[in-house]
Amino acid sequence: MSRPAPARRRRWLRSTRLQDAALALAVIVPEAFFFGAPVTPGADTRSRLELVAFCLPEFLALLYRRRWTVPAFAVVWTVAVSADLVTAITDFEFTPYFGMLVALYTVARQRGRAAALAALAFALVPAGLAIRYTVEHLASPGHRTAALIAGIAFYLPVTAAAWGIGVWSRAVAEAAARDRRELARARRAVAHERTRIARELHDIVANAVAVMVMQAEATRSTACVQPARTDASLARIEEVGRAAMAELRRLLRLLRTAESSLEQDEQRDEQRETEPDTARRGLADLATLLEDVRRAGVAVDLEVSGTPAHLDDSLDLTAYRLLQEAVTNVTKHAGPGSRAVVRIDWSEVLRLEVVDDGAGRSRRSAARGLSTGHGLLGLAERVALFGGELSAAPYRSGFRVTATLPLTPVSPSSTHTGEER
Repeated sequence: MSRPAPARRRRWLRSTRLQDAALALAVIVPEAFFFGAPVTPGADTRSRLELVAFCLPEFLALLYRRRWTVPAFAVVWTVAVSADLVTAITDFEFTPYFGMLVALYTVARQRGRAAALAALAFALVPAGLAIRYTVEHLASPGHRTAALIAGIAFYLPVTAAAWGIGVWSRAVAEAAARDRRELARARRAVAHERTRIARELHDIVANAVAVMVMQAEATRSTACVQPARTDASLARIEEVGRAAMAELRRLLRLLRTAESSLEQDEQRDEQRETEPDTARRGLADLATLLEDVRRAGVAVDLEVSGTPAHLDDSLDLTAYRLLQEAVTNVTKHAGPGSRAVVRIDWSEVLRLEVVDDGAGRSRRSAARGLSTGHGLLGLAERVALFGGELSAAPYRSGFRVTATLPLTPVSPSSTHTGEER
């Protein structure tokens, strides 16, 4: 469907080409009347054609000055100098300079300081020729000094003003561009921080709450037949809840702080030094995690092969979070009565795998209520940061999550994830 006529008209009026054409005419027409004698009454046709011959290339140069800044300046400068020289040696009178001011402004606005200074120096040549012509040919012998002073007082200030406005406009545009880049960088930093906090909320708080709910459900179902285990289960639920609340308070402080990003980083480092364990989990804490899963009614076995290697804190935390998310998903989705196997294979890479048989007594509505829907997405982001790979997909009657993490730092690579669970 064609664009409505008013919209096409507005678009045409806003076009830069039309604006440049209007500016070129607004410069050349007054220039021809102010600096040129051929437009005066009594001028012959030859003089008028010569005037058009000078004005036409200047018009075209000003029309395309945005696209070809330096060539346009060169054309305008050549027209001005040529007209001044022809005027000095013939009876033709035309000493144009308004177009020179526009071309000078454009170079100062769009090019660097070196090009702007060179253009300023070149612009003084036609200005000097115009002043010389005025003093030698238009001023009477007794008024040549006054004409020289008047010429300098006219040409130098307007030239300096055109050049200065161009340089100032460039500086303003560069400052605005820097501000936009800084704003975009700040927005990216905020988005990154929000994503990181959301990931930590899911990895720590949401998983802790899910474990608490499943353990409470298991305790309620066995309270009558195994009353001795009730106190231990409730104590563990209380412990997990307190840890989740401590981590939640830490994340809320990160959200509420109004300090600079550097100060935020320093505060986080100090908090990590003074606040223990909740943020410094690793594979060494896997036994406690699996015990919580067993208390929730899931039989889980751990199989380790190979020789364990030393892991950086961040990689160790990523491996722990991956297994935490996977076994928590087993608790939520497969439910009590299911069986899972956690495999850790130490070789050239660290291979992690969690497989369940899906044979539990999961209530799907409850599982959906405990799921945030962003677990595997967060895991994929974590794994990708270390150049690893993640896959998650149904396996036989259950589900399998597999990840490989390089033991040496590599550049991040693409990550393949299965369906969200």
